[in-house]
Amino acid sequence: MPFATIENIYEIYLQCGNKVCTDSRNIQNGSLFICLKGPSFNGNRFATEALQKGAKYVISDEKEYVTDPKILLVGDCLKTLQELAALHRKSIPVQILGIGGSNGKTTTKELCFAVVSSAFKTHATTANLNNHIGVPMTILELTGNEDLAIVEMGTNHPGEMKVLCDITNPDFGIVTNVGKEHLEGFGDLEGVAREESELFLNLIQNRGIGFVNVDDAWLGSMSKRMNHSITYGIENAADVQGRVLQSMPTLKYEISFRQKTYGPFDAQIGGVYNFYNILSAFALGFQLGMQPDAIGAAVAAYHPTNNRSEWLKLGKYQILLDAYNANPSSMSAALEEFAKLPGTKAVMLGDMLELGTASELEHLQIFDLCKSLNLDEIYLCGNEFGKVAGAFPQKFEQSAELYHWLSAHPTNADYILIKGSRGMKMETVLQSFQKE
Repeated sequence: MPFATIENIYEIYLQCGNKVCTDSRNIQNGSLFICLKGPSFNGNRFATEALQKGAKYVISDEKEYVTDPKILLVGDCLKTLQELAALHRKSIPVQILGIGGSNGKTTTKELCFAVVSSAFKTHATTANLNNHIGVPMTILELTGNEDLAIVEMGTNHPGEMKVLCDITNPDFGIVTNVGKEHLEGFGDLEGVAREESELFLNLIQNRGIGFVNVDDAWLGSMSKRMNHSITYGIENAADVQGRVLQSMPTLKYEISFRQKTYGPFDAQIGGVYNFYNILSAFALGFQLGMQPDAIGAAVAAYHPTNNRSEWLKLGKYQILLDAYNANPSSMSAALEEFAKLPGTKAVMLGDMLELGTASELEHLQIFDLCKSLNLDEIYLCGNEFGKVAGAFPQKFEQSAELYHWLSAHPTNADYILIKGSRGMKMETVLQSFQKE
């Protein structure tokens, strides 16, 4: 039985109205279903069921499941998904912004979307679909009528970013920063920088435009060969210069561009680390010809959700919920900014995962940082923090244990920071706070 060609599959994809599904539980009527595999599932087993549920065609890479003329055989379904997206990208005139970096990718994506969608037809990565499956799915959602697509690109092992760049071939690129992410896969900061640099290398090869944070030494080094770039920063001279008037609890700031200063502007997010994300959105807006007041208004309207830099008022407590993810770089930045707040402050921290052999030292350094800052209460969750906390009393194996403890022993803090890696589910502790 011969394999279907990518050209034939692309024609079928167009016949399916650009609708692609990979989850047999959510089949769109008339869609193309691609049978992906994972450690605990095999999409090929649902090939016939997908047709019965309304899929128009199915792509399978196991011959025994090709039992219908509308089930097409390929060598590798994941590779086919990626090749299909790459072919679609070449076939449409949409400009693409790729966003990589260690921290702040999703917030930057949302800020850029808020800015650009106020003036242009824009599509952006939904949720956190930023990996080797999510990126091609995002590309395949494009109709070709958009002015700009904003594609978030995440990586946790060497080589993944190049794969994503080869699929998207972006016209513009932002690398938010280089920090201590996924050290289990990358080894050290140099390994992280080498991986994240693939986005800038792709822009160099394709004469794209990079938006460069000049205050990040790694990014400055990575972007030196770039022919076309727009810089942004606070500490060093940049095309888009930012000035922080207030960093916490939410930002107030000014922007200078082409020898003129604009603002002050407000945002619903806080922290200098988030100001860099705002600056990148201004740089993009300026590149697209937008006016500073329009950009500032779009930023001001953006309200974070999904456990990312999100301020909540629960009962008497002001809570900064930043529990979607954490690594040493983002954790230390959040702690240092949070400590600037007035009043009494409590931090509730969960383990930072995927740090490999660096985990114990990194957790110890965060614990030491907590003790050195102006914090009134410290609560730690997880085995990694438990290893370094010694006899420290307020440590818990899981976030659910902290929730139950807080229900019986309410904190006296005015402000609370909740942060940890996704696997720690630190948002669980919110249940212990009485809503107004």
